[in-house]
Amino acid sequence: MISALYVDDDPSFLEIGKMFLEHSGMIQITTAISAKAALEIMQEQIFDVIISDYEMPGMNGIEFLKKIREKNAIIPFIIFTGRGREDVAIEALNSGASFYLQKDGNPAALFIELINMVNRAVQHAHAAFELEKKNEELTSLNEELAASEEELRRTIEQLALQSEQIRESEERYRLVMEATSDGIWDWNLKTNEAFFSDWYYRMIGYEPGEFEGNYENWRSLLHPDDVIRAEKEIQESLTRKDKGFDIEFRIRTKNGDYRYIHGRGKVVAWDNEGYPCRMVGSHIDITDRKRMESALLDSEEKYRLLAEKSRDIIFMLRLPEWKYEYMSPSVLEITGYTQEEFYRNPDLLRRCIAPHSLEYFEKAYKDLLNGIIPETYEFQIITKSGELKWVSQRNSPITDKSGTITALQGIVTDITERKTSEEIVCEAMQKYETLFSSVPTGIIVTDENGAIIEVNQHAARILHVSREELIDKGISRPEWTIFKNDGTIVSSSQTYPLLELLKQGENIAGIEIGIQNPNGEIAWIMATASLLRLKGYGSVISFLDIGEQRRISQALTMVNKKLSLLTSITRHDVKNSLTALKGFLYLLAEEIDTKSEKELIDRIGSITGDIERKIVFTSTYQNIGAESPQWQNISYLVDALNADGMKVVNELKGLEVFADQMLGMVFENLIQNSLMHGEKVSQILLSKRQEGQDLIILYEDDGIGIPNSEKENIFERGYGKNTGFGLFLIREILSITGLSIRETGKYGEGARFEILVPQGSYRFS
Repeated sequence: MISALYVDDDPSFLEIGKMFLEHSGMIQITTAISAKAALEIMQEQIFDVIISDYEMPGMNGIEFLKKIREKNAIIPFIIFTGRGREDVAIEALNSGASFYLQKDGNPAALFIELINMVNRAVQHAHAAFELEKKNEELTSLNEELAASEEELRRTIEQLALQSEQIRESEERYRLVMEATSDGIWDWNLKTNEAFFSDWYYRMIGYEPGEFEGNYENWRSLLHPDDVIRAEKEIQESLTRKDKGFDIEFRIRTKNGDYRYIHGRGKVVAWDNEGYPCRMVGSHIDITDRKRMESALLDSEEKYRLLAEKSRDIIFMLRLPEWKYEYMSPSVLEITGYTQEEFYRNPDLLRRCIAPHSLEYFEKAYKDLLNGIIPETYEFQIITKSGELKWVSQRNSPITDKSGTITALQGIVTDITERKTSEEIVCEAMQKYETLFSSVPTGIIVTDENGAIIEVNQHAARILHVSREELIDKGISRPEWTIFKNDGTIVSSSQTYPLLELLKQGENIAGIEIGIQNPNGEIAWIMATASLLRLKGYGSVISFLDIGEQRRISQALTMVNKKLSLLTSITRHDVKNSLTALKGFLYLLAEEIDTKSEKELIDRIGSITGDIERKIVFTSTYQNIGAESPQWQNISYLVDALNADGMKVVNELKGLEVFADQMLGMVFENLIQNSLMHGEKVSQILLSKRQEGQDLIILYEDDGIGIPNSEKENIFERGYGKNTGFGLFLIREILSITGLSIRETGKYGEGARFEILVPQGSYRFS
């Protein structure tokens, strides 16, 4: 592992550099923010290489280099700077820098090159160290030889041999530095023997010397797809004295994987006949670089596909030139202009801005240059076809080291549909506010807990209080008094189910209650409640002021009671008179002997009986509508009736109908009608079916039924085999609350009566 000291006054560049260099897996980085800090660190640690920026406060990179060289002439030193002057590069190299690298260009490729330089510099330093070590050994040997001239003569041949080895070693290291400094090889073309460095073996997973160094072994490790190309390059380089080979290929490691290698080589010796006899070179493992390049290409391809498939406009604008470097194809769909038109004329954007949005756009652009960047901009454009559209633009500025904006990248989204929806919602809200405040009905909106959260002004007027008081305090408190519809008070300790249903937001209608506010003013209301299927909301309660209606109803009830009392007295007196008349007729009939006179008496008696039946009918008819309609359980009414032994199948469980309190007489008369006229009735079926929003109650018997010629007349008063009042009364009772009846049975199969109950007049418990 290479230990490197990385010095840069830019913390962000220092951080990204550390990440890239350590990602190689071969370099351990220690960072310093200045040259002074680096010198202090070097007093505590030893490093294999130093990487330094040039422009730094206090002490620049070359001054730092000179400071290092005063104490250490060997440690590799790489100038890594954004300053690109030639004089700086020359001064750096003259001062002892190993390499000089500018920061411009693609970051991935830049740091890969820096990693290569670090490897080469360290390899060179190691080679120099080995050379210096050998020189020291030679110096020591020379000192020993100088002390013993006799020994010097005896070992003169050995010294000559050592001198030749040193020369070859120096030449080998020099040639290696000319190529690269990773896996080093030296190939003797005459003997086909080759020297592979230790790192060469380890780079592909072998121990040094684990296999014999020769051309055949190297060739056997090549990827099959790379053999022909690699051999061709090598063979061509053997014929060229001025140029070697520089290729990339894959080589198999010990565990069977393949790694990418950058191979370089050059013929360095020729025999007397001009044939090559020695070639040297290096292998650099570039697998990580290849992976990074592949990942970068994949990332760029994904970004390109995303940009080209996006429905939004994705752009890159160079500033201050105001020149588009990229514009996604979706610009055509949104603006009607092509990418090429924007590339040719960058000012086309300003021409697209709607006149009323241009001032806003220009101000937003100036603010952006001054660093004021809101999350989004929304403005209108005019397309090539003249269509007006709303767009939303999100910007991400790119700045240089000084903070100056040099480019702008962003996304433009067509929000016309959203803006149209917002306008529709706004208009709907205005209509709702108008309707809510002006509708002549009291409206209260509650939350999920039954607390009031909104009240219209009409509701406050009905209850004789302010909207604010209703919202703040509600009506369920001791100082408010609640009356049932019969006028009795609901005590504070009593639970009133109808009021609880209202608070809970049940879907109910026609609740009549009285509310007395703290000032003693009473409001009688008819309330309806519906659930609101919205988060945070409970129900909406609407109510009408029925105080005047109730007073009129009470007055009419009093008048009806007085008329009913008068009718009852009159009917009682008339019935008494008829009873006396019938008695006198009976006595008179006993005294008359002639046939004609007896027929006359019978006719008078028949008329008297008819008068008596009509008096009985008025007794029943006067009770229709005398009491207020109410919700009635149909199943309970039917089960309570006497069917005189007939089987009654009741399928109306849970059905409630809002009707006159004489509704039970409807089903009683229908049953009596079946008994009197059905002739063979043994079963009655009561069922229901839905007809749109309305409900049909079906009454069916298995008797003889009703002839088609009589179906239209059976509900008329006085029609029928007996009094004819039964079906007439049924129709009158039902009509009070909007119900109607018809006969739809088939003659010979039984009677079938259908009672139509409109929406709002039925419910299920």
